[in-house]
Amino acid sequence: MPGIHPTPAELAQTAYAAYGTSTGGLSHDGLPLPSWEGLGDTIQTAWAAAAVAVVRAVTAPEEEG
Repeated sequence: MPGIHPTPAELAQTAYAAYGTSTGGLSHDGLPLPSWEGLGDTIQTAWAAAAVAVVRAVTAPEEEG
């Protein structure tokens, strides 16, 4: 639907899934990634904060030099 944007949680899940796809489902130390639900609130919130930061960075108006 036009005008409806993904929530920070939805963006976070999308980013986490993309991370998992790009690493073959492994974490930085080679261990299997937990499911999104298995991350817990703290890590899900961190992913959401990262997703929001990216959205802000790519949608911020350009500064005139």
